[in-house]
Amino acid sequence: GWSRMSAAPIKDVSSLSNSYQIKNHHLHLNLDVDFSRCILSGTVELDLEVLENGVEKVCLDTRELTVSKTKIDGKDQKFTLDAPHEAFGSCLKIQLPQALQQKGSRFKAEIHYCTSNTSTACQWLPAAQTAGKKKPYLFTQCQAIHARSLLPCQDCPSAKCTWSAVMSAPSWATVLMSAILENQSEQGQKRVFTWRQSLPTCSYLIAIAVGELESREISSRCRVWSEPSMVDKVANEFAETEKFLTAAESLTCEYQWGRYDLLCLPPSFPYGGMENPCLTFVTPTLLAGDRSLADVVAHEIAHSWTGNLVTNATWEHFWLNEGWTVWLERRIMMRVRGVKAGPKGDPRYFDFLADLGWKHLAGDVDHFQEIGQSRFTKLVPDLKGIDPDDAFSSVPYEKGFNLLYSVQQRVGDEEFEKFVKDYISTWKSKLITSLQFKDYVMGYSAHFKKKLQDFDWDRWFFAEGMPAEKPKFDTTLSKLANDSAQRWASARGGDIKPNSEAGKEMRAAWNSWTSQQRQFMLDQILENSEKQKIPIAVLQDMDAVYEISVTNNSEVRFRWCTLCLRSGADFIVPNALGMVTSQGRMKFTRPLYRELQRSEARGARDAAIRTFLKNFNFYHPICRKMVAQDLKVKQGGKHGWSWLGISAVTVSAYLVWAVWRVRCRKCPIPFVH
Repeated sequence: GWSRMSAAPIKDVSSLSNSYQIKNHHLHLNLDVDFSRCILSGTVELDLEVLENGVEKVCLDTRELTVSKTKIDGKDQKFTLDAPHEAFGSCLKIQLPQALQQKGSRFKAEIHYCTSNTSTACQWLPAAQTAGKKKPYLFTQCQAIHARSLLPCQDCPSAKCTWSAVMSAPSWATVLMSAILENQSEQGQKRVFTWRQSLPTCSYLIAIAVGELESREISSRCRVWSEPSMVDKVANEFAETEKFLTAAESLTCEYQWGRYDLLCLPPSFPYGGMENPCLTFVTPTLLAGDRSLADVVAHEIAHSWTGNLVTNATWEHFWLNEGWTVWLERRIMMRVRGVKAGPKGDPRYFDFLADLGWKHLAGDVDHFQEIGQSRFTKLVPDLKGIDPDDAFSSVPYEKGFNLLYSVQQRVGDEEFEKFVKDYISTWKSKLITSLQFKDYVMGYSAHFKKKLQDFDWDRWFFAEGMPAEKPKFDTTLSKLANDSAQRWASARGGDIKPNSEAGKEMRAAWNSWTSQQRQFMLDQILENSEKQKIPIAVLQDMDAVYEISVTNNSEVRFRWCTLCLRSGADFIVPNALGMVTSQGRMKFTRPLYRELQRSEARGARDAAIRTFLKNFNFYHPICRKMVAQDLKVKQGGKHGWSWLGISAVTVSAYLVWAVWRVRCRKCPIPFVH
């Protein structure tokens, strides 16, 4: 057996709780949704067990919560709330009666509380920011350490527990959660929903969405949810969900979570998707109309095994969630998209996606090096004192994937796929660190040990920058896209026109490609443009041939805007501003704001700050914080903003406008904190 699997409880550097001293077996939420005040209020009850002698207090993570009362086994108990830490919030300390301070003591702690309207987990949308424009909307995003602003809890991956909830909301609203619905009823002017999650999960996977919602069944265990005006479009876009789920099961084991539903959120959702158990959240930026961006759903499905079932012990080992999930996502897509090559799919498609990911990794590594944060390019970074959000990038995803693919190429595809099933079976419902993973791999078989005897684990885990070892990618599927990229990179204005033979040929190729091949071509041109800018006349020819400026594909549009901004093309500025103000997905929003700020295109630099300040209430709190850091927008007083390049008059004018707008909406002025 693997003795390391039953190691002592972990003290997490991102948590103020004493989860290493007290285990939470189950939590129960009883909350009311108040759209008029933008708060959730009620109680959370924790079923706790003391793990060692002499534990005097229950310590829980909180952030900007108002706690009114705490009880232990039904009796009022004294509590204190520490001064807030900028990254980690405030520690709630509840005095434990002497009789319960012994190892093995079991008791229930009940906390009466309400959230604040600046909760970083919650985004409250007024009706005007929804698709229907009639009713408000609430959704939560708890990863990485934002559950503490939703409820007092042990907010760390190592504190897995089962949970249940009773949620009351206005009679017009539907409440969804990352669990299985047990009951719903009408109680006066309220609708009450009862939910239960029977598999132990982490706090970051607790999710709530409340709004005017409709659903469509797409298989016996899958349905999609969204606002009524979008639901049929969403059902069509994600119709392949069951196919992805079945492919994932063939690579791992039977799906464990009962239902797999999808909720398409309003456009301010800051991520592509979030793997909340039983209810994946996805961004509407995936609605391309042709299912070409559905690989994000494959990614979130993969998390049902890698992340939700086998979980990184702390955020420093995040790659064990995301690197594995990227590997599994690409294996799913290889089987579904490459099915013509046989039941196991086309390995060339897997390599093509891997090559595309390598380019994304190189871009993020360059960015961290530019801003003097190379430490975040380590696969296993030191996060002591650091908000995990600050380290978020493609590094754990793509560097982690490439470690796994390097192992796979050494041991062989068939052996590695067998290993994957054994890994999931051995570690499901458990926590894992990078060292434990290394030990498991090296002890898996004599074949693995022999093939990996010179594998430099320490360099993979702890070296900054790009991986020293790049897997060998089959480039068959990328060759056509690469050839087109080279033609554009060497072209002059007027060389390739829409009605020319070359233009017709390149347009036909573009039309026959997958979304990923189009992205690959644009990525290659972007890479070439770092050495020499693409002339604006050539960009105009590209637009005439491909009609990229009117694409519905967010991935293609993002790359096109980036390419044109780097060349200083004035014509792209309205398009780029339109993209950053119509969605809040950080993958697009953060880099586009950075590109606008440094572009030589007319009006781009001034528009970057002005547009962000004007629209900051549209963005999710996590996105607001990160864009503000990127643009060097700083908090200026309790409810204000400052920037080193904006005049006092501009800031004052903005604040007058903001106060007027916010008063009209009866909400406090939000700010980055």
